[in-house]
Amino acid sequence: MKILKYFSLLLLLPLVSLFVFILTQSPEYKVERTFTVDAPKEIVYNYVNDLDNWTDWMKSQKSNNGTYQIELENLGSYTIRAEYSHPYDSLSQDILNDNKISNIIWRLKGQQNKTQITFTFNGTLDLQTKFTSFFKGSPNQVATNSLNKNIDAFIVYFIKQYKEYEVKLDAVKSTPSIEYLYLEASSSIGTLNEDLLALNKDLSEFCSTNQIEIAGDPYLILNNSKTQSTLTYRFALPIKGNIYLNEEEKYKIDTLDKQSYFESTLIGYYTFLPEAMRKTRTEISDKELNILPDEPIILLLKKSVIDSRLAAEWETIIKVPIERKEVPIPTPVYQNYTNSNNTQEVNTETENKEEITNSTI
Repeated sequence: MKILKYFSLLLLLPLVSLFVFILTQSPEYKVERTFTVDAPKEIVYNYVNDLDNWTDWMKSQKSNNGTYQIELENLGSYTIRAEYSHPYDSLSQDILNDNKISNIIWRLKGQQNKTQITFTFNGTLDLQTKFTSFFKGSPNQVATNSLNKNIDAFIVYFIKQYKEYEVKLDAVKSTPSIEYLYLEASSSIGTLNEDLLALNKDLSEFCSTNQIEIAGDPYLILNNSKTQSTLTYRFALPIKGNIYLNEEEKYKIDTLDKQSYFESTLIGYYTFLPEAMRKTRTEISDKELNILPDEPIILLLKKSVIDSRLAAEWETIIKVPIERKEVPIPTPVYQNYTNSNNTQEVNTETENKEEITNSTI
């Protein structure tokens, strides 16, 4: 019996030692990772700042009090809420599970149409998670392995939505005369989403208030033929009927005359507009058409951020004003055979006269 107690004590001592060791280990961890995604930093900022979007790359659920419950593999559940934000540069979310300062921090650095993100997650493991994850590594190792999976899913989301695109070249189509209501605007590629939502809301509410019937999809009338990083344009809604506005109104009305356009379609985000325009211009040149430089290029928003938050679904119809090249008709060249024959006849008569004269002599 004593021997049994002795062996039981020998087994118990290591377990107690292990329990004490785990208990005294710091539950705190800090994970930091720097990576790049294929989207402008304005897009990334707005995406991360809207916690509803987090379901794209981790398990997340909104609570009734406005907080969010996120679940991380081997780390458990955390309650978070938006904390501070510096638009387009950095933002953070507060972790509410404990009394310690725990948070998630995002620092953004723009690189043309890409964004370098430095992601930092400061957290603590609860007692149960400390024990269940002990044999998987230190708190830092466990947290790093878990969060890397979520970050990889975050990167894949941006690859699918902002890196993949398609350009479809169509044909010459004639557009009838269209009356439209518009607002003047200027946007960078990064802020275009926000601006389109705001402009559409503004114009749609104006139409609703004044009982103006909208006759189709919105479109952008570019002020120049170059799709650079900054676009200056009219955001337009086609309307039915005739209306009259004061010149002082911020809302304006105008008409697009009947015109022939070469059409192509960009499926994907607007960072690929320059590439889509290049392919469109090449096709126009190959078909021996002339681009009309004094007429505006039109971007018809067949499907946009107004309809879906998923950029891979967006369809933008590019309408380039054109005319067919005039093929010059060659002028026929005729040789004057009559004069040549007359000359030959005169010469023959002269020779005959000379022969008669000589014979007479």
